Amino acid sequence: MNNFPVIATVLSMVLGLSVTRLLLGLVTIFRIRRTSSIDWVPLVWALVLFITQLEYWWSINQLPSIKPTYSFPEFAFLVLLTLMLFLSTALLLPSRGEDEQEGLRSYFEKDGRFGLLAFAAFLTLGFVVNIFFLNSPIASGWAYSDVVMIVVPIATFVIRSRRVYAALTMLYLPFAMFDTAISLAS
Repeated sequence: MNNFPVIATVLSMVLGLSVTRLLLGLVTIFRIRRTSSIDWVPLVWALVLFITQLEYWWSINQLPSIKPTYSFPEFAFLVLLTLMLFLSTALLLPSRGEDEQEGLRSYFEKDGRFGLLAFAAFLTLGFVVNIFFLNSPIASGWAYSDVVMIVVPIATFVIRSRRVYAALTMLYLPFAMFDTAISLAS
């Protein structure tokens, strides 16, 4: 029996909530723009997360060609992967104007950067999927690229210097766009 419709439905529901949460965060920022300062760093990470959400949603369509049926533990792992993406978007941007009284930069430095840890967890779980579901060789270009993509959000979370974490953010954006272009082309 092909259980892909159940898997696709659950993953799409969580992804839909994730996209909604990110968009609501952007609406919150728009609404409080007159009273709180806007910061470009979390907005760049929001863009990266949005593109990642769309790319992941698109890749779900390839699941039946990779494997026609999934066990419950495999299903649970895919749900965990999707939940990490949701968590990253839920933490990155404020959901209420009260959360951002001191400005978006302050919110990001106090709370929003925790979304980067969840994003790194999503990318790490995706790395595991590539190895065990897709049987991709670990000694390959994609693996080295993925390691960089996992390390930069963690470094951005850990580093307190605005100059350094802003530079890491700017470094990550074109790297993520290139990675997305390569993965969608294949």
